[in-house]
Order: sequence, then C-alpha cells, then structure tokens
Amino acid sequence: MGNQPILAAYECVDDVPLHRVRGNQLGILLCVIGSVLTGQLWILALPLVVQLIGRTFGVNYNLFVRLFAPIFPASTRTESRELLRFNNLLAILFLTVTLIAYALGSHIVAYIALGMLTVAVVLALCGYCLGCFMYFHWKQYLLRRKA
Repeated sequence: MGNQPILAAYECVDDVPLHRVRGNQLGILLCVIGSVLTGQLWILALPLVVQLIGRTFGVNYNLFVRLFAPIFPASTRTESRELLRFNNLLAILFLTVTLIAYALGSHIVAYIALGMLTVAVVLALCGYCLGCFMYFHWKQYLLRRKA
C-alpha cells in the first residue's frame, strides 16, 4: 500500500481548477432543477449534504466534483480556495434557509432563497461570480471599518 491513493488528483491546494468548481456548480444546479420540476424541495438535502461534506473534508470528498468535473475540459485557470469557501458558505446558507422554510410551511421564503441560490449558480456557470463580488465588498467594508 505504498502507492499514492486515487484521491491524489483531488488534493487540497490553495487554488482549485475551474473545471472542478464548475462540476460542483453543475451538481447544485441539477439538484435545484430536479427539486423544482418534481415539486419536492427535500431533494435539496443532497446538495446541502455534499456541500457540508466538501466544506468539512475538502474537495476530495465532494461528490459533485467527482461526478461532473470530468464533463468540463481540464482547466489551468483556478479559483481561490478562500473565495470558494465563502461561496460554499453562501450555498449552505441558501440551502438551509430553503429547507427550513419549506419544512415550516413557508413556501414563499423557501422559493425566494432557492431563487437566490439558482441565480448565483447560473451566473457562476456563465462566468460571473456573484459570491466573489459580495466577498470583495465585504472585505472592503471591513477595511473601511478598521480605518
């Protein structure tokens, strides 16, 4: 067992290749589409669990990256791990709000949160990172507050 594990291609580094990021985004989007088409928002528990596992244990254990990253051409462009962790936190927040609101019978709040997540994921797949924009402005706010 002296060989490197199969997970070596998914090692945690400071930057994550763009095709892996897109694989995760596609997995979230497919789950959102499936839940809306079937009217079963509980399906969103799958991307929530995947995001929580990925946040806790790293990209090695993100099911969406494993399944969907090979669909995209390998990219030398990367995304910062710091930004990805912030975006991951936003996805977890939106999914949690959606599921809690749905469980409490507040379908309007659930669909608003789901709509916000969907817009962010679609924009990210199109090349515009809304979470990165929000992160930049958050950091600017913190810096101005310190001064």
